[in-house]
Amino acid sequence: MTSPSGDDGAGVTRVPVDPDLVSPPPTPVGRDSTAGVAVMAHLRRQTGALLAADAGFDDDAPDAVHAARVAARRLRSGLRVYGDLLRDDVGARLRPELSWYAGALSPVRDLEVFAASLAATPEEDLHGYGETLLPWVRHRLVLARAAALDDARSPRAAALRGALVALARTPAFTAEAARKAPKVLRPRVLRADHRASRLLEQLTPDDGSDAWHSGRIAAKRARYAAEVGAPVLGRPCDEIARLWARLTEPLGDAQDAVVQRALVLDRVDDVTVPLSAGEAFVCGVYVASTHDREVACHRRAREAWSASRGEHKILRKAMGR
Repeated sequence: MTSPSGDDGAGVTRVPVDPDLVSPPPTPVGRDSTAGVAVMAHLRRQTGALLAADAGFDDDAPDAVHAARVAARRLRSGLRVYGDLLRDDVGARLRPELSWYAGALSPVRDLEVFAASLAATPEEDLHGYGETLLPWVRHRLVLARAAALDDARSPRAAALRGALVALARTPAFTAEAARKAPKVLRPRVLRADHRASRLLEQLTPDDGSDAWHSGRIAAKRARYAAEVGAPVLGRPCDEIARLWARLTEPLGDAQDAVVQRALVLDRVDDVTVPLSAGEAFVCGVYVASTHDREVACHRRAREAWSASRGEHKILRKAMGR
């Protein structure tokens, strides 16, 4: 806990969440809205979600880290796809800060997911993954949470929160943003969608982790772009967002396998807590299992995309192309 002075007792000064830092109220969006209104609604919705989740860090609220990361990524993606509608390159300035913020929270979320997976391992598991790895993972999680809280309560994070609220409250738009939202948002949604579908079309289950991770990022960007456009572009756009949400599930599972492999290799290299020969063997078996899981998830993603091609083509046509 942070003391009233802001010092956590370890010599680290934290900046508390400003209780007066409140995101503006939600903005209603419809088919007759301008592009600026649609983008402002997205900024307000996700800024509010980030502030609410961020405020829960101090009390270790369930899923607060995950919710904050998702909001940061949706904001970053929205600024990438629709940022040209904002003046003064505000998107180009805020995207790196949102990337830093989400990245600062990533170790916590990765370890939370890994710990939950290990804790759910059946007792009859012969390899003993949970017994070997879970204590170390939980210890790392405690350290990661402390580091993430320091970052979240740093002047840099406070400046980011302030900038997001200011942007959501009174965004400065270009003349293009004054046009009707469907005409402006449709090509941007379709462009993000086309990039994601082109990447997935080229991938095979045996392609490397980096290639699939790029495909996952593009798929999430297409999903988020469609979510912003759905209130003004209607059911086809909403269904495209849902399609990409389904496809990102196996891609996320594959990335979890990659991250967990790296964590187990970190465990092997951690000389402060030496492994016995048996524990080292268990770690080796687990590392091998992550490769199998990753390829299986890539195969699931590929099959899901193949099964979705027809629906995807119809939805794109219904959107106007």
